[in-house]
Formats: sequence, C-alpha cells, structure tokens
Amino acid sequence: MSIQSDKALEEALKLIESCSFEQPLALLKGILKTELGNKRLVFAIRCCDFWAKTDVSMAGTTYFEQGEWLLDQWKKFQMILEFAGPECEKITYSFRKGIFSRALEIYSKANDEKDTKFKSEILRKTGLCYKKLGSYEMALRFLSEANAMVPGQAQLIAELADCYAFYGETKNAKMLFKEAFYMDARKIDLTFLDSPLIRVLVEKVEDAGYTGQALLEWIPVYGVILGIFNVKRQLKSKEVLHLNQEIYSKEGEIKDASSNKEILKPHLINLYFWLIDYYVLEKDSISRINEVLLKLKLLAPEIHSLYVK
Repeated sequence: MSIQSDKALEEALKLIESCSFEQPLALLKGILKTELGNKRLVFAIRCCDFWAKTDVSMAGTTYFEQGEWLLDQWKKFQMILEFAGPECEKITYSFRKGIFSRALEIYSKANDEKDTKFKSEILRKTGLCYKKLGSYEMALRFLSEANAMVPGQAQLIAELADCYAFYGETKNAKMLFKEAFYMDARKIDLTFLDSPLIRVLVEKVEDAGYTGQALLEWIPVYGVILGIFNVKRQLKSKEVLHLNQEIYSKEGEIKDASSNKEILKPHLINLYFWLIDYYVLEKDSISRINEVLLKLKLLAPEIHSLYVK
C-alpha cells in the first residue's frame, strides 16, 4: 500500500475504534479504487459493511437489551473474523475495541438495576467487556462481584477462569475452567473465551470431530486427558452426595436406547473423573478407585487407556 493509503487506513481504524462505521466505510472504499485486491482493505470493508448495517438504538427499549443485542451481533460477526489472516490483526483489534467500548458504555447506563440476579448479569457483562478490551484487573473486579452476588453460574465461572489465564494465574484458571464445565458444560458460550489455555483445548476437541453440545461435554474430558484440567479440590459432603446421585441417574439414562449417548457419554466420563479425584484426595481404598475405573473402561475403553497410562 502507498503511504497515502496507509494513512487513510489508519484514519479509518481510529474512527472504527470510536464505534463509527459509515464514514470509515466510505473512506475504505475510496482507497480500494487505487488498491484493488488488497486483502486488508477488502477484509476491513467487509467488517465495516456488517456494522454499518446495524443500529443499536433500534435493538430494544432498555440499555440492557441494547447491550445484549450488541453482544449477539458480535457473535454473528465471528463468521467474518474467521477469514482474518495475521495481516488483519490490527483491523480485528480496532473493531473489538470499538464494539466492546460501546457495549461497556451501554451496560454502565443499565447499572441501576435493583433485582439481584439481573444486577449480577449486568456486572458479568461489564466484566466481559473489560476482558475483551484487555483490562483484566477491572474485568476480575466486576466478574468477582457478579459471582459474589449470584454464585454458581457456569458461564461466569468460565469467564473468571479466562481472566485468570490472561492474568498469568494458571492454577486458578485451570481449577475454575474445570469447575465451570462440571457445573454445566452446555451453558458455556465459547465465543467470549479467548485465553490460549482454553482455545488450545477447544481446538483439540474440534479436531477430534466434535461440535455443538457434544463439543462442550467433551472439553472437560479432554482437559483431564491432556493434563490441562489437572488441579483437584476437596469436595464437601453435600457435593459428594450430589455427585453420586448424578452418576446413578446418568448411568440409568445411558442404558435407555432412546437416550442421547453423544451427550451423556462424555458427561458421565467427567463425573467419573471427579469421583476418582475425590477418592484420591481422601486417600480412600484402592478398591473404590478401581471400581470407578472399571466403569470408565466399560463405558469408554479408549478414554480409560489414555487416563491410566
């Protein structure tokens, strides 16, 4: 690109970072006339065109609805980002900064909500925006506050884990990711999880051919097998009771010919992993551990082989 075109692109990106799209779109199209076939320009125009067609003020009557709509649009935008090569990294960054800065502004206006659960969700989304903008300390602050208000949300715990991973606190990240996928794997939205720790694991499971809900259920299984979810914790007596009850329930379900074994199998494997961890930490009898290992072998011999090697 010529020096003049480079300057024009920089000007367009600054506008994009302030969440303005129509003006930079016209600017980029003007550059393209003299830079035909330039991949960066074509990509930037495609991105700009997507956002220029959106109008957050039409998304809903409340600030919260507008914020939710904007994040939903970002999820759809991922299909375009898949075409981004390394040369488009700066362009991708500019769109991320523009959109999540705008979303942060919107959620901050919705922050007067009195309902505890709703308030927690606004705090979570605020933390998510800070995380996407690279402000991990602020993200942790808001996500932790949201978790204190309404604990036990799988998506929130996963986002906290993602933050800790970026923050360099790998042990906390591993434990919280493991916890989140144990709580409810199918409630986790991978779109907003960006740390290399989780992305590498997701790619491994995708490479194995899994998609959709099955992908989410297999992530904790591969996490253990690959040594990523290798942090254990003691379970409380109520948690052990719940774990055994769920194992009993899922063992019954999986015997039903009409059951969705594609989902149930990895889910049950993960439950077995948690029970084995409990027995190991409690220094329980080896016979109990072997009993669970036998169940694992009968259910998934290939996973059993990888687990015990």
